[in-house]
Amino acid sequence: MAVRSDELGPASGASNDWRVDIERKGRSGLVRYRDGAGVLAFHWEFGGPGAVALVFVGNEAAWKARPAWAVARRAEIVGRVAGAVLEQMVPAGRVEIDDKLGWINILGGSPAPAPQQVQAPQRTRKREQLATRLTHLKFILGLIVLGVAVIGILARNAFTIAPDSGFPLAPSVRTPQHIATLIQTQEPYLPSLHGDRSKDRHRLALFLYPIDGRSAGRMISIVRQRPAGEFRLAKLLGSDGRTVWYSVNGIGGVDLATGDLVGPEALRAANPGLAEAWDDPRRVSFEQRLRVTSPDRQTVLEVEPETLVAVPARVERGGSVSPFGPVIQNYLSAGVRPSPTEWLGLHTTREIERDYRPNASLTRSGRPDETKEMRRFYRGVLGPERDRGSRTIVSMDALGGEQYLNAAFVRAGLEAEPVRLSNPDSFLMVHTSAPGPGGTLVVSRVDKAGKPIWKTDTGIDRSRLAQILPDARYPAFIGTRPPVPDQVSEPILVVVDTQSGTQTRRTLWK
Repeated sequence: MAVRSDELGPASGASNDWRVDIERKGRSGLVRYRDGAGVLAFHWEFGGPGAVALVFVGNEAAWKARPAWAVARRAEIVGRVAGAVLEQMVPAGRVEIDDKLGWINILGGSPAPAPQQVQAPQRTRKREQLATRLTHLKFILGLIVLGVAVIGILARNAFTIAPDSGFPLAPSVRTPQHIATLIQTQEPYLPSLHGDRSKDRHRLALFLYPIDGRSAGRMISIVRQRPAGEFRLAKLLGSDGRTVWYSVNGIGGVDLATGDLVGPEALRAANPGLAEAWDDPRRVSFEQRLRVTSPDRQTVLEVEPETLVAVPARVERGGSVSPFGPVIQNYLSAGVRPSPTEWLGLHTTREIERDYRPNASLTRSGRPDETKEMRRFYRGVLGPERDRGSRTIVSMDALGGEQYLNAAFVRAGLEAEPVRLSNPDSFLMVHTSAPGPGGTLVVSRVDKAGKPIWKTDTGIDRSRLAQILPDARYPAFIGTRPPVPDQVSEPILVVVDTQSGTQTRRTLWK
């Protein structure tokens, strides 16, 4: 038998020391009832046109599996849950409890009473009476049409679910003034009891965050109302300083100055002989500038940022985007060379004995291994240069002082030198704040003797560091915060000012 909300009364002997919390995860979630005796959890989901939400509390038979303290108070607890859910979700609505099936149905409010028609005044002439009646009929018809439209808008707004924040879709890229990130967000939708996820639609936008932190950044829409499957291969290709280029079901870009989209039509118009090339992702790449291969596959062309005209490529080496995404270790170095015959390294005792002993050969900058051992600073003396820039280690001595977990120097890429700072001459170092889960990424500036000038904790979980975007003034670090039970870790972007050691931190939930 269904129980109406107007039949719900206060439970006899009920304590005021209780609460009901509603947790939402997409179109459903949990309702948690708490009081001094314990905690109970019930599943809820959005309903269809007849019910805003449904809470499954279970019938009397199902409650036999509940704790003993709850079984004896079933009616009291169900009544409390029903009243609290109604108050929190649809204050103007009503509730029905189907005790036999064990459902709480949260219903919308009763419809507003129909407007009363004002009687037209009596007229002495039939023509005036007819005109008056027609005027009133038009007025009433207008009210009805307006009312239906307003009700439709209000109903859609009331029951349309705005999804949670958008999330970063692919690795970010650096522009001269920004960090650029693709953000995917689900479009608002109407809930249903049996939702068809294939009908969900998503939008994709470019988030531009200024590296100097002077503003909160801006979002530039790229596409809207698309199935999520269309974004599986979406990625940013890179920035040529004028345009951020992306691949989203085809090649496109965003003009950094105006925010306008640059589509394949503009590339075709500027390059008539390459009209079909922009539809073939195998022929398009990025290396400092957007590149495309010629129709005969013999020539690599690069797109001029100002004119979009493709000319023979002049750049032979650069920061091409890896098809497998960024590799953090490629941006880290085990040591730096303050001078050609000096070495300042961060090593464990095991590494010194294995790779950095006297007479061993030292390359320009080795990629450090991931390790749970502590590292400390070592100063080395190097011999004359040998093949391919390597030198013989003459001596290697510990500098003493503090030890660091998983420490390394930051560099611009696998084949690049470590980032070197001036005034004073120094280097950028990263390490993990503490061993075990929850250790965060710490960034430090150290001088040629390994002495810290400043250090700052980014708040990024070191094991979940996703990207390093190096720079001598504003390096950026992207990852997630340390995990919190039963929650998704928040992705964040941290930009550090190497002059002062200050940082700006922005969420990438947009």
